[in-house]
Amino acid sequence: MTRSNDEDLAAVIALARTYYRAMFDGDGATLRQIFDARAPVVGTFDGTFMWQSLEDFITETEESIGKHGTAESTIDSLQVIGDTATVAVGGRYWERWFVDQLAMVKTGDSWRIIAKTFHVTPAA
Repeated sequence: MTRSNDEDLAAVIALARTYYRAMFDGDGATLRQIFDARAPVVGTFDGTFMWQSLEDFITETEESIGKHGTAESTIDSLQVIGDTATVAVGGRYWERWFVDQLAMVKTGDSWRIIAKTFHVTPAA
């Protein structure tokens, strides 16, 4: 079954929201379900360039439960081209504001995150 573009947009948005909540809550099981196991997590945090494996990122989220303040997130941009998508998710994490750029691919009828880059600013 081929889904329409509107259905793909809705699926990508839902995946992005699931991602933020799982990261914020330190839900490693959900993060493993929505990410490809080979996905890198790359960005600069407090002046240090980081290139993490998915498992390192999941460990960080599990060890950081309760250190973020109030859960708050936005979808800042979204693009779906065929079976690829990019979405920018703004959200509070570690008492800062992160913008996470998620690269996704569609395999079969489902979307998966294949890479994450991030930018950090002080939380307002």
